[in-house]
Formats: sequence, C-alpha cells, structure tokens
Amino acid sequence: MRSITQGPSGHRVIALAIPARVTPLLRRVGALAGGLRMPAYAVGGCVRDWRLGLRRTSDLDVTVEGDGIAVAQAAARALGGTVTIHRQFGTATLVMPPRSAGGRRQAAGRIDFATCRREVYAKPAAYPTVSPGTLDDDLFRRDFTMNAMAVALLPQRFGMLVDPFQGAASLRRRELRILHDRSFTDDPSRILRGVRFAARFGLHWERATADALRAAVAAGALGWLNAGRLRKELELMCEEPDPVACFRHLAELFS
Repeated sequence: MRSITQGPSGHRVIALAIPARVTPLLRRVGALAGGLRMPAYAVGGCVRDWRLGLRRTSDLDVTVEGDGIAVAQAAARALGGTVTIHRQFGTATLVMPPRSAGGRRQAAGRIDFATCRREVYAKPAAYPTVSPGTLDDDLFRRDFTMNAMAVALLPQRFGMLVDPFQGAASLRRRELRILHDRSFTDDPSRILRGVRFAARFGLHWERATADALRAAVAAGALGWLNAGRLRKELELMCEEPDPVACFRHLAELFS
C-alpha cells in the first residue's frame, strides 16, 4: 500500500519504489545530507523513469537544499569515490569504483549533485541568471512536468515522491506539459527535448503546450539557439532508440 504524507511546501507526496540496486547508495547519500542538515532529493529523469517502471536508469541526479558540493564531498569521503567539482555552477560529480556485492561485481556508480536553484531569463534563449532556491524553485525551472518530480532521500522520508506540478498525472495521460507559457521562448532547446521524449515514451503534447510550441516555432525560436546548443540537441536526437521518428516529428512541426 502507498503511504501518503506532506511535502516541504505542504503538497501531497506518495511513496515511490526505487530500484533495489541503487537504494543502498541513495540511503547513504540521504543520511549524509541529513547529518549536514541539508535535505537531499533524487530529481529529474531518474524519478520519471522510476515512475514509469523503468528500472535500468543509470543516471542519478541529486539536488540539495543547502550546498550540493558539500554533500558530494561528504559522500566521496564516506563511500570512497572521486568527486569532480564545478564550483562556478554549484555542481559536483561523484564517481565510485566498481565493487563486489553478494558475489557479483557491481559497475561503477555516478551521481551528479547540484544545489537547489532558481533561474531567471533576461531575454529569450539567453543563459539564465542563477541564484540559490528551494526545492520547488528547482523543480519549476525544469522543462516538463514529468521531469519536475523529486524523491526525498532523508532517512525519515526516504522514497517519498514530491510532485508539486502534477508530473505523475502527466505521465498517466501520456502527455508532455510545460510548467509555464514562456518555457519554449526562455529555452528553445526544450522543443527538441520534447520531440525526443515524445518519440522515446510515446507521448503527445498537452493542448496548451502544443499551442505554445506552435507559437515558438512560428516565431523562429530554434534559430535563437547558438550553434553549439543546437548541435548538442541534434546529436542527442541521433542517439535515441528511434532517431528517424524524432526527425520525422521535428519536420512535422514545420509543415
């Protein structure tokens, strides 16, 4: 049976099953963050995939209300991993060596840590101005509601899904929904990410999101991206399970 409690901003949260192979690691991270009095959460794509029942997700992202770098450093000391710090972005990457467990050799583990932040875009397609924020701020800055979910890692709330923007409901409806109507103009690369997600997961655009998408495409928003960002997104599209479907969908947006 699912248990229900209240999240940090009073919104309902429910228990989410985390894959057994990463549960011990995330429990350790949550306990270490708790010892520093900094709530930590798994966020983004891994939470989305767990909600969809996909258990093989290898990318783990953790956001911290406090100092993500400090939690990453504490985890490196406790777990014997190597941490790479990107102080200008307030992020850190922890890589742990492969180890044996139960007679089986486990692959190396990787966690990307960040500090919860808010973002403000001075103009369309610009890089955002970043400042420290709450968990809700951090979730609100994301591309789609399905990627704006978090799972608590503190021991007393471990595994509780925090979903202030109804990302789980979007997944049930198999829809892509943006969090606000400026989303595609703030960051036009979200158009290309949405195309990838639609093909990968069999999703459709929610009605208001589709309207915002058509308006952004008609305004030439993809042309506002610099060459490096555009190339990166197109390369990621080529790496999808069905890149032809992605490019077909992209072409339809211009027809």
